[in-house]
Amino acid sequence: MAAIYEYTGVVEKVLPTQTFASGFSKRDIVMTDDVGQESKWPNHIAFTFKKDNASLLEGVKEGARAKIRFAIDGREWTNPQGQVKYFTDLTGLKLEVLNSDGTSTEPVPAPAEPDFPADAGDVEDMPF
Repeated sequence: MAAIYEYTGVVEKVLPTQTFASGFSKRDIVMTDDVGQESKWPNHIAFTFKKDNASLLEGVKEGARAKIRFAIDGREWTNPQGQVKYFTDLTGLKLEVLNSDGTSTEPVPAPAEPDFPADAGDVEDMPF
């Protein structure tokens, strides 16, 4: 199983979805360092959201602070001339847009209600 990593930064660009003849689709997002100040040499890091995960980028705005959970994928490809080439992708798995204080903009789920039947009666009568 691949290791999962997290990166927090600022959304620089959300690129359009690309769909290939095979039916495969992907969408890239470019993030920059989240250091709190302008950098002379910022890192521009592209993450690829594949297939259904590409929809996670809908509504994400440039300039927003976000946290991405991703995996590092690598593959080998042999071109028609017989040369072997290696490719590395940062495959996005989840994206969380953050508030200015670093908290998530996603609502916190309410705690689940106990799974007691409505006619359970007194809790003291429970067999456990």
